[in-house]
Amino acid sequence: MNESLRLIQLLRIRLRRNELWTTDFVLTLLAGHFMFAGYTATLTIIPPYAIDLGGDPAYHLPIIIGAFGVVGLAIRPFGGQWIYTLGPKRVAVAGTIIVALGSISYIFALSPWWLMPMRMLQGVGLALGPVATSTMIANLAPHTRRGEAMAYMGNAINISFLYAPFIASFLYEYAGSHNAFLFSAVAASIATVTCLKISASRISFQQPAPSASASGRPSKPPLVARSALFPTLVFLTYTFTTAPTNTYLPLLAHEKNLGNPGLYYTVFSMVSMFAMAVAGPVADRFGRATVIVPGLVAVAVAMFILNGSFFQAMFLSGGFFAGLGFGMLQPGVQSFTVDRAPMRERSAAMATLQQAWDVGGSFGAFVIGPVQGVIGTANTFGLTGIGALIGALGFIIGNAKSPTKMPGQAAAGD
Repeated sequence: MNESLRLIQLLRIRLRRNELWTTDFVLTLLAGHFMFAGYTATLTIIPPYAIDLGGDPAYHLPIIIGAFGVVGLAIRPFGGQWIYTLGPKRVAVAGTIIVALGSISYIFALSPWWLMPMRMLQGVGLALGPVATSTMIANLAPHTRRGEAMAYMGNAINISFLYAPFIASFLYEYAGSHNAFLFSAVAASIATVTCLKISASRISFQQPAPSASASGRPSKPPLVARSALFPTLVFLTYTFTTAPTNTYLPLLAHEKNLGNPGLYYTVFSMVSMFAMAVAGPVADRFGRATVIVPGLVAVAVAMFILNGSFFQAMFLSGGFFAGLGFGMLQPGVQSFTVDRAPMRERSAAMATLQQAWDVGGSFGAFVIGPVQGVIGTANTFGLTGIGALIGALGFIIGNAKSPTKMPGQAAAGD
């Protein structure tokens, strides 16, 4: 009898360790979703808004888009430390509030240059919030289901692409810019309310007590996690493809009469949701490379299609392959990063990885601007597609030289 009770108790402990769908996990997914709904709503309205304010596509637009990541590049590493010392919930709440304030501030812009500090303000929010929510997911997920958990978070974010850019573009055209930005702010505000309902103790329960440094003071995680540098370099070749997408996709759609650019993001979202649902478990079972490499190749195909798009179906097929690629890449590269990081450096590793968005997406816009003036709008997409192929090759070579543990093995600190 005692042996049976012991076996039942051990079974319960094992099931609890592998439990994923807790209330806090669901709330974190919702917080990530609405935070990104607030952000993705601006993707299709900032470029035309800047031009309506008198901005030049080749001069003002890359600076306005790129300003988003300037502050993020400086803030995000500290965000990893703040998450460790203050807790991810507080940082997530602060990030979502700032995203909402940034969306409201756009309404009061009087010229294209006014948009630059407003974009930088919102960049602070997007530098803090996603790092915090990703850390929450990493802390809540059992290591044997880490890729699956990251896929669910990716899908929660992707659902925002399904409707937010389209609705914002529709509101901008038929109800005015004020209502479009108000929609963005409301979405981010819902994320704040959701964050407040998350249990601070549960999302941090795996965090060890801060270790003491040589001086006797609690040591902090590094600003830049060395364990995340290789995944970040690989991910950078993807985020660079978002520079022409975020900057010139609405203009490309207008120049070639390809329809509402929000439809691209709708297709992107639908496909990436299905891709992530499959890619997360595949990455857990067969290794991260099985989704990272095909994901980068699919993204490259998407960029080449956009390069040559001249009718709407072709334009939307670019969204299909971009969604397929991101759907495979996102859970793979995030779980790959967490696999390599000690527990204490987990938030720092996520912050380091997400700096790829600042460097590739935002600083990439500064590079794409002058290039667009020389080679044209469409060719900027093809150029970044070549970079994605280089990233796939670099991952194959780098991972072969320094292989990471299979997901079934406990990562450092687990």
